[in-house]
Amino acid sequence: MSADTNTQTTAVPKRVAVVGAGIVGTMAAWQLAVRGHDVTVHDRWNTPNDRGASAGESRIFRTLYKEGPEYVAFIQSAGQLWKELEAAQDTRVLDWCGGLTIGHPEHPDVRAVLDCADELELEHRVLDAAAMRKEFPAYGVDDDEIGVFDPNAGVFRPELAVLAARDESVRLGATYRTYSEVLNIRPFADRVVVYTGAGAESFDSVVVATGPWAGALSGLDDGIIRNKQLVGSWFPVRDAEVHAPARMPISVRRHPEGAFSAFPCLDGMGVKILNHHLEWPPLDNPEELQRYIDPDFVRSTEAAVARLMPHLDPTAVRVSTWTEGFSPDGAPIVGPSQVDDRIILAVGMSGQGFKFSPMVGSVVADYVTTGSSADALAIMDPTRFTSGGAS
Repeated sequence: MSADTNTQTTAVPKRVAVVGAGIVGTMAAWQLAVRGHDVTVHDRWNTPNDRGASAGESRIFRTLYKEGPEYVAFIQSAGQLWKELEAAQDTRVLDWCGGLTIGHPEHPDVRAVLDCADELELEHRVLDAAAMRKEFPAYGVDDDEIGVFDPNAGVFRPELAVLAARDESVRLGATYRTYSEVLNIRPFADRVVVYTGAGAESFDSVVVATGPWAGALSGLDDGIIRNKQLVGSWFPVRDAEVHAPARMPISVRRHPEGAFSAFPCLDGMGVKILNHHLEWPPLDNPEELQRYIDPDFVRSTEAAVARLMPHLDPTAVRVSTWTEGFSPDGAPIVGPSQVDDRIILAVGMSGQGFKFSPMVGSVVADYVTTGSSADALAIMDPTRFTSGGAS
């Protein structure tokens, strides 16, 4: 794709509706507006908000990718787009503090990160336990553990990122309709109609970026998108300097007594821990999200912190919860709907979407503009969940 998205325009502007104004929807709106389309964004809430998958106060960007090397070029391109967005909005939403994968060298996730780095010859460092304790004292490690350092990683402020994408798309002409729930999308021969409580409106194309609400409008079979409840817990720092982004990279931690992601202190008070070693509770309906968290879940996180984060007070002083939609294979679903190719899906991000959302937005905009995208990843193709589609 072009190194400067602001030079991209389309010869035939289209009227495009984007349904959902989280990070994927706002990025799609930005990229569509860059290409000269007339963009209207609907969200049933305001934007940003704390209900969907763009909440939680911090997110991870990483390029040593345990999920597979096929994602890496996509992520690297997303990193460039993040920088372009920051420059356009004169803001900073991504702190390049680096990232660590920590665990025994033969743990599958540690091994996958090392294999990814070796296969693609990506910049990285491998630190033994002594080096970890000296360079990154925020993390407790056992003598037989290592840390794999990714210098091209960092931490997002997600709500600010959504604001930046929203504001840049508005600057380029996009319109936002908050508290505007889309009730139905119907394709006709010459238009695609979006129905809301305020009535019906016709568009040339519609982008569905509804996150945990994808089941209602995506046209995918029931059960393809499964919603889960994510829980973040914040722990007081005993040494703010040790836990600041300058000293504490983001991390993916794998240990027999705890698996989690850890985020540096962004507010001067606490470090966020996102628990991985307990199953995230399923949600049949995102409207059923409960703000009350089972104390056993919190106690388990506290125990992991007490064992593995030596300079935190192991008392969760704040707990927050939000939702995410997961596909069966853990890869996002991005591309034309099998219902109608004027409806473009960008759903089922499966906890991966934030980091590469600008590229998801770019691919979506390509599909709207030309019907294809050279940047689309086969692993995200919606046809893999339809009969006769790719397996």
